[in-house]
Parts: sequence; C-alpha cells; structure tokens
Amino acid sequence: MNEVICYQNRELSWLKFNERVLEEAEDQSIPLCERLSFLSIYQSNLDEFFMVRIGSLHDMMLLKEEERENKTNMTAREQIAALLQRIHVLADRRDQAYEDVMVQVAEQGSRLIRFASLSEEEAKYLERYFVGEIQPLLSTIIVGRKQPFPFLRNRGIYAVGSDAFERLIAIPSRPGSFMLAEDLILHFLPKVFKKYRIIEKSLIRVTRNADIDADSIYDEDLNYRDHMAEVVKLRRKLCPVRLEMTRELNGRIIERLCQVLGLKEEQVFLTGAPMDLSFLSQIQDSLRRKPELFFRKRVPQRSAMIRYGEPVIPQILEKDILLSYPYESIKPFLSMLHEAAFDPKVVSIRMTLYRLAKDSKVVEALVEAAENGKQVDVLVELKARFDEENNIEWSRRLEDAGCHVIYGLDGLKVHSKLCLITRKEEGRIEYITQIGTGNYNEKTARLYTDLSLMTANPKIGREAAQVFQALSLGDVVEKTEHLLVAPRCLQNRILEMIDEEIREAKEGREAYIGVKKRA
Repeated sequence: MNEVICYQNRELSWLKFNERVLEEAEDQSIPLCERLSFLSIYQSNLDEFFMVRIGSLHDMMLLKEEERENKTNMTAREQIAALLQRIHVLADRRDQAYEDVMVQVAEQGSRLIRFASLSEEEAKYLERYFVGEIQPLLSTIIVGRKQPFPFLRNRGIYAVGSDAFERLIAIPSRPGSFMLAEDLILHFLPKVFKKYRIIEKSLIRVTRNADIDADSIYDEDLNYRDHMAEVVKLRRKLCPVRLEMTRELNGRIIERLCQVLGLKEEQVFLTGAPMDLSFLSQIQDSLRRKPELFFRKRVPQRSAMIRYGEPVIPQILEKDILLSYPYESIKPFLSMLHEAAFDPKVVSIRMTLYRLAKDSKVVEALVEAAENGKQVDVLVELKARFDEENNIEWSRRLEDAGCHVIYGLDGLKVHSKLCLITRKEEGRIEYITQIGTGNYNEKTARLYTDLSLMTANPKIGREAAQVFQALSLGDVVEKTEHLLVAPRCLQNRILEMIDEEIREAKEGREAYIGVKKRA
C-alpha cells in the first residue's frame, strides 16, 4: 500500500504561499503597476522569511541537531537544504518577472537605465553628481591582512555604505528615466579606490538571522522595556543566513566571503534584479497619472449598522455592531474610543496593543482619556516582531500621559485584540467590549480582511474584565464561557465545537464549520 502524505512541511508550504504572490507579478491580466507591488511584496516577504524562519531553523540546527519536525519528520538541516533549493528556483522566476515588468514600465515612460546607454553629456552629469552628492557620504574600507573584514549590517547594500542619498537618481535630459544609486557607485568605484586596479566588482547584500528569544536572555538588571531595546540592538548583530550579489565574482572571493560570514555556497544567491525593490513605489508614483495601470481605487464604506451623525456608544448599548474590514470603515470604532475619552460616565478603558499605525488615532484617544482622568490600562506587546522599537516609543508616550502600561506574559505573546470600556450609569456598572481579529491599525484596516465586534453584552464584558485582571497579574485565564482565550481556553474549546457539529451532522441535523485562519 502506498503511503498517503497528508502534511506539507510548514516552511515549504509558506514558500508556496509566496510563490502565489510571485504568480500575481507574472500575471499579464493584472494592471502593470500592481504587478510592481506584488514583486516588492514577494521580495520583502522572502527577506523576512530568511530572517525569521530560516534563522530559527539555523538556531535549531546548531542546538538540536537530531530533533525532527513532527509533521514530515525532517530535521532542521534537511528543511534548510530543501528551502534553499526551492528558493534558488524561485529566484530565477523573480528575475524574469522583474525584467518583463520593467520592459513594460519603460513603454509607459518610466525606466531605469544603464550607463552604457547614456550620452556623453549625461555621463558627465552623473559623474558630477557622484563626485558632489554621493562620494563625500561613502565610507570606504579595504580588507587585507591588517584590516579585518567589516561588519555588514542586515540588508545593507554594499558597495552602498550610506542611506543619506536618494536611491533613484533622475536623468534631467530624459524625463521619467532614473539610475539606481548603487549602480552609479559601482560604476565609479575606480574613483573611490584610485590607487587600486578594479578587476571585478559587484553589489552584495547580507541577510541576518532576526529570530531571537527575548525571554531566554532576560536581563534582570534592566526594566522590561529597556531590556527589549537591548534585544533590538542585539538582533542587528546576529549571524548571516544569506548573501546576495548582482554580478559573478571569482570563486576565491566568494569562498572568502562565505568563510568570514559563516555561510555555505548554497546560501549565496546571484540576482539579476535589484536586491531591494522598495524603490518600485517611486516608479509607481511616477505613473499615477495613468489610472489604467492600477486597480480601481476602493475605499471602506459606511456600515449599515451605524447611524452616522449620532454618538456611537449609545448605539452599542442598544445592539451589537459588527464591522467588516476593509469593506467597512474603522472610523466607528475610533469614534467609540474618542467618545469614551470624554464621557463623564466612563471609569476606565483597558486595551491590548500589538501593531499600531505610524500616527495612531488609537493612542491619541487613550492619551486623551488618561489626561481626562480616566483609568487607562494598556498592554503593549513589545515582542511584536519588527515593531518592537515602534511599540517601545508608544509605551513611553502612553506612560507619560498617565496610562498604566504592562508588557505581556513571560514565554507568551499577547495577540488578543481586546478593548473594554467600563461605565458607571446610575449606580450600575456597564461594559462595552470590542473584540477584533485585526490590529488596532488604521492603515492596515484599509487593506486586510478582519472583523470587529462592539457589544454591551454584560456576560462578555465580565469575561473581558477577567482577561485583563489575569494579564495585569501576569497570568492566563483558566476557564471561560463566552470568550476563546489561549492558551488554556482556545484549542480545546474549538475542538469541542467541531465535535458538536459532527454530532449534529451524524444525527441528520444542519451543521456548519467555517474557519478563517492566518498562518
């Protein structure tokens, strides 16, 4: 009998997800500038995958060599080998997709050009630009017996040693034509190293492991926020997991780079596309005048459950309100928070924060509430990967305004999106609870599909109060009736509900299971 394989390795499955993003960039039926977005998303997704997932496997390979993944029985070493092999294949497709898209972008009047296609006058302009605007900002390093190999920062492009200049350099005589700053630097390397003969040259980029367990290296001499700030600094120095280069180099040089970086040859990627595609957003901006190159703009609509022009809190006291993002606007929720900040009957606001918008209206409302004398308790999850620095700053601002800030639980991340407003109305306590599937982020609420329930149900409010009480004590909820709260009251409750629907179906009654899951 042939063995039926029911499971795909988690990491290889994620690559299939990112491959679907790449397929969108390859799809000729998708508007051209949207294909640029998919290319950039594919690249940034892959960067994070190397930093987090491959970084994590790298740590497992060093510490737990023989431990096998419980779905496909692969070791960390076997998973990394399989992943790198697949990523090399996808890299060729990415390069071809980039080339195809940029040919079509050029036909629309916006293009990246190479030095060989410049006129003599244009070449002289760029040389003057390089000498006057870029060369003074470069840090040049020689590697030899007396000069140790320098530290290469995560995702920094070298020979580009500074972020102080514009990445896209416009060619004045050719409207819509640009050159990448790193390509200009590479061309003029002989001007930088005047006493040396340049035999080979390439741009390189190192990706470093960013998977770090903050709790395992906890420093008791620091408060938790300062400890997390030190963790963020430490992450920048973790070991490399990938080396990219734009041109072939002598095998000896690659061998030397791998040696000093602690990499193997299969971790080296030769790329035909630029290593950082974030500049594509500027190309898109240069083509905004052509709406046919973009998806038709869609904006969140007003919810049919809301009477606009009236306060939101009284409407929630009348009936539950469910918002569906991004199809409906997040504004009613923001209005609820703002009203609570000024409502004399509101005693307290408690909230969990994971990822916030750059100019967060949510934080603004919480600050207003604290300044108006409300008790404001906020759990800020400092372990929100790659948002740690953001959250550290937000936590400082909240504390400065008089909010009580806590930082989560040991060994766990608090992903809950929960807000509890407590009011005192004619001597009785009222709860308004908001439970969501998405972050309290006005920007991503316009992009990601999520649900946001606002309810005055007292049973739900009392359980939400228990959740916040447990969090304030550094504990987890042991038993719930209405809310599904990990780690003790989520998986087991969901399995019970699935079993219940199975029983209903077996007995001939209507049964349904609907699941929306994020990886």
